[in-house]
Amino acid sequence: MRKEVILAVIIGVLLGGIILYGINLANKSSILNQDIDNLLDKNSQTTPTLSPKKDDQISIVYPQNNSVITEDKITLKGVAKPNSSIAIITENDDLIITADTSGNFTSLINLINGENQVSVTAVDENQATSSASIIVIHTDNLPE
Repeated sequence: MRKEVILAVIIGVLLGGIILYGINLANKSSILNQDIDNLLDKNSQTTPTLSPKKDDQISIVYPQNNSVITEDKITLKGVAKPNSSIAIITENDDLIITADTSGNFTSLINLINGENQVSVTAVDENQATSSASIIVIHTDNLPE
């Protein structure tokens, strides 16, 4: 008699855990779909302008953090100190470029399918460093 009760409790706990996991997964999926729908609802796509930052900072202007992108390659745009050396580290690429005399920099980066972390570090003439990171999500097709 005790064996059956213990077995029933163990099966109940396992079944409850599986159901809870399924509910949690469904909630995450619906939140992601709402975020994608909100991005698609924006009728006007504005081009970001490069804005000057403090002398000791680096900023990634495009793409925005947690952007959903359908292209395999995107142009990363940012602002740093003028003539700084910029190291860009992605899932696929490790690039070193130089910011122009205004501090603007651009680089074409490759994306893998799924989540891509993009880290950018600037080193100026005085060897001072500053960093910024974003997440870019690449998908082949967006839901309608």
